[in-house]
Amino acid sequence: MSNGTKKNSHIKWVITVSILTFSLSLLFSFISNVAINGLAVIPAILVLLFVILVGIIFDLIGVATTIAKEEEFHAMATKKIAGSREAINLIRNSPKVSNICADVIRRYMWST
Repeated sequence: MSNGTKKNSHIKWVITVSILTFSLSLLFSFISNVAINGLAVIPAILVLLFVILVGIIFDLIGVATTIAKEEEFHAMATKKIAGSREAINLIRNSPKVSNICADVIRRYMWST
């Protein structure tokens, strides 16, 4: 991959993440405001717990893809264990997956 193509790829990624971040921010803000507005205390707490749980799950996915070793999943893939091919794809794209899961989604889930 040439230097110019690599630079264009990085610029495209930055633009994509920026648009995704802005869109998710609007979406989560709207959903949390609409979902909690006018609710009693117990359902509002349940919505809040759901938002926190989703943030934790995406944080776990982001960290897990960063520290996982691809070789172990190749062994699982040869045994045709379900999900091993998807795990390999996540690990190969771990910088992007980690950025989306651990940074973009988790930050907006915690800030809503």
